[in-house]
Amino acid sequence: MPSWTSRGRAEAAVESLARNGYLLVIGIAVVLVLGLSATLQELLSRDPGPDWLGPPPSFRDWIPLCSGLIGGAAALAAAWPGTPPRRLSLLGPAAPVAVLAASLVLWPAEHGMYGYTMSILEVFAMFLAANLVAWHAPRRAVAVMAAATTLAILSQGLRSEGWGLDSVGWMLLLATMTFLPGLVLRWRERERGWRVEEARREERLSLARDLHDVVAHQVSGIVVQVQALRHVADRDPAVVAAALPQIEDAGTAALAAMRRMVGALREEGDAPLEPHDLAVALRAMEEPGDIGRPRVEVAVDGDTGALPEETASAVLRMAQEAVTNARRHARDASLVRVELEAGTAGARLRVADDGRGGGSVHAAGGGYGLIGMAERAKLLGGSFTAGPADDAPGWRVEAELPAGTAVDGGTR
Repeated sequence: MPSWTSRGRAEAAVESLARNGYLLVIGIAVVLVLGLSATLQELLSRDPGPDWLGPPPSFRDWIPLCSGLIGGAAALAAAWPGTPPRRLSLLGPAAPVAVLAASLVLWPAEHGMYGYTMSILEVFAMFLAANLVAWHAPRRAVAVMAAATTLAILSQGLRSEGWGLDSVGWMLLLATMTFLPGLVLRWRERERGWRVEEARREERLSLARDLHDVVAHQVSGIVVQVQALRHVADRDPAVVAAALPQIEDAGTAALAAMRRMVGALREEGDAPLEPHDLAVALRAMEEPGDIGRPRVEVAVDGDTGALPEETASAVLRMAQEAVTNARRHARDASLVRVELEAGTAGARLRVADDGRGGGSVHAAGGGYGLIGMAERAKLLGGSFTAGPADDAPGWRVEAELPAGTAVDGGTR
């Protein structure tokens, strides 16, 4: 029986292949090999005898196989990771064009009673190429591919007299059904893109509202007071001294309002979002674990009090989200470890679990919390990464946030 470590490494390898696009290539190659095997078996098992009703044996019997090989090579090349849309638009139609060319070559030949049928390899190659184009290529390329595939399917009438005008409707229906999986994948990918953008927009609007509603009014008043005092500071220092307590009170009120707002926004059961108590709040997430729930450990290194309030709040919010993701999505996890290194330069947060599939952005239930964490790190001028660990089983979330707040989103 393989160990959990071996299973974890195997699953990590599969996830790596899928993430890099090679798993799709392997799947297409397997389907094409099956189609090639079936086509070769059909060709090699033919035994034209006295009662043979098909076309006379000749080199033309191998033309559908050659057409299928060309189409299969085009489908593999189109599916290769990193293939640009322009090249995909040229490679995809090669499969139906090869089928159409084979039909034109077989058209003047003697067909016998049932003629030449499309090989399984040709059908597989056209199906795969059509769906790759429908999935990733520009809309104009999809229209060209649809026309080429329709002509290729209708060209079966050139290979066999049994496919006449009465079969056109069925062949057009087949051509339409060929594109359905790719079109569904394209729609789902587009829908997910919309949802990602919506999550990012909502996160940005939420942060903007928080900053505006909590501090803008008080800070604006402070700025106005300071600007007014600059004009009278030299002439009447006593006015400045009298105004300083008011400015201090306004700053304290802004800070208190921000803390109240953050406390109101936090979900029930979350640790308190008090920036100055960041270490205490992080350790409040520690749990001994239970059946079906992993143990949560927290390690804090450095002076969390040196972090600005917005950085400390972001660290705690991201840690809570990462731990929640691990609890929901990390299968067979026994440990979730939260590590924070803090100092005057900034903070580095790392949340890792030892499960399988933890916190994936594609996990059931949405998984768009990772997008919100990435946007929060970006707006503070930091960096964020999330994905399967390379050196161990499980999922890892890492964020680095500077001590200073980025201006206008940092990298924007």
